[in-house]
Amino acid sequence: MEIQVDWSRNAGVLIAKPIGRIYSANYLEWQTAIESGIEAGDQAMAVDFGQVPYLSSAGLRVLLMTAKRFKGPGRAFVLCNLTRTVRKVIAASGFDGVIPVYDTEATAVAAITGEGNADG
Repeated sequence: MEIQVDWSRNAGVLIAKPIGRIYSANYLEWQTAIESGIEAGDQAMAVDFGQVPYLSSAGLRVLLMTAKRFKGPGRAFVLCNLTRTVRKVIAASGFDGVIPVYDTEATAVAAITGEGNADG
């Protein structure tokens, strides 16, 4: 199954919105799709999982590799809008202790930019 990613920007933050199941059979497509939207000058990225009903460990690996690209001063990588199933996977794997998770895109962007209410 092909994985789609819709891209946008919000207050300078790159927003990736994957659509579909992310699992071992399509994780390479997921990796290519997520990498293709990142430009050299991007400093911050949020991945919105609102349209992802399932995320496997292979998909988590891609997230970790992507997060490493956004390490360092003035850079940020966060997750937001997790579906119930994805939230369970993220929590069970301990990724929520490594990558910040927010309830909505708005709270994620606010946390990154330092504007507004960033309670997630």
